[in-house]
Amino acid sequence: MKIYTVILATCIFIGAASGANDYDPNDFAAEVIEYVQGTGIPNDLFTSQPFNNPNMALGRPTLITTGDGWPIPPNQHVPVVPVYPPFRSFELVTIGKGGRLTVKFNHPVVNDRNNPYGIDFIIYGNASQKMIGGQYWTNGNPEQTTVSGSVSAEPGIVAVSQDGNNWYYFSNGPYADSFAPTASYEWDDVNNVWGDELDPTRPVDPNLTAASLNGKTVAQIIEMYNGSAGGTGFDIGTLGLDWIQYVRIEDKPGSSATTDIDAIADVSCCGDYKHPYPAGDLNEDCRVDFFDFAILAQDWLAGTGWDDLATLADGWLQCSWKCQ
Repeated sequence: MKIYTVILATCIFIGAASGANDYDPNDFAAEVIEYVQGTGIPNDLFTSQPFNNPNMALGRPTLITTGDGWPIPPNQHVPVVPVYPPFRSFELVTIGKGGRLTVKFNHPVVNDRNNPYGIDFIIYGNASQKMIGGQYWTNGNPEQTTVSGSVSAEPGIVAVSQDGNNWYYFSNGPYADSFAPTASYEWDDVNNVWGDELDPTRPVDPNLTAASLNGKTVAQIIEMYNGSAGGTGFDIGTLGLDWIQYVRIEDKPGSSATTDIDAIADVSCCGDYKHPYPAGDLNEDCRVDFFDFAILAQDWLAGTGWDDLATLADGWLQCSWKCQ
């Protein structure tokens, strides 16, 4: 658990946020299977409650946290931004030294070829992008806060499983509670207010790194996230798996960090568990169009024939979810 310095400017209220993603609890880890509390679990700065409630890893990542009691009064609502992550015991669970946390989704998380950047699930912690020296976050204008090229992270080792018994490890990373730090809202630079919620089921571009943010403002970072709420993305295809349903985070041996977990999200895309391909989408690109007709024509003499034609015709020019 980090104690981070927190820039200047006047308070900007979250009430200005004008839009929201449709929250579906099924998009996130839904059940705690095991929590082995490690040592070194800190207590909440204000309540003295230890960060040992594993249910804090379920559901969506934190949108709004509280003031820190230094530049920001503790009763003030504060949007989560890459330099000011969630930090309260009712937002996070800490793994602790020698500890581990195992959670389960209520559906298979699939290695879907349509997932953005090939990322299949995202883990949110309380990593934060370090600010350039002398700056503090005071719940102000994110255009006035500049960051360095490094991130304050508390990496934890991640493993996945289909059955809860056989585990496959991301032994060499990526790690939980590392880049990219969470962001909760877009920034409206015309009206200088917080805008729509960012999407916690959309990964950031893996080519984006902490170093590539050096000299950027918090507002620019949010824009570079391209609609994503951040988090660390994982591709289960690199482990040779088609799907998983369990995720485990373990303390990283040899590290002094105590990993914190806020949420674990299934990446949303067309063709996933709740956005099925439209009928007649023979090439599974989420559109029923002449590309599908070409596949049908190519296979016509092979005898696939009338059933495919009827299905294609019935779904002609249909489109699944955000395929436009």
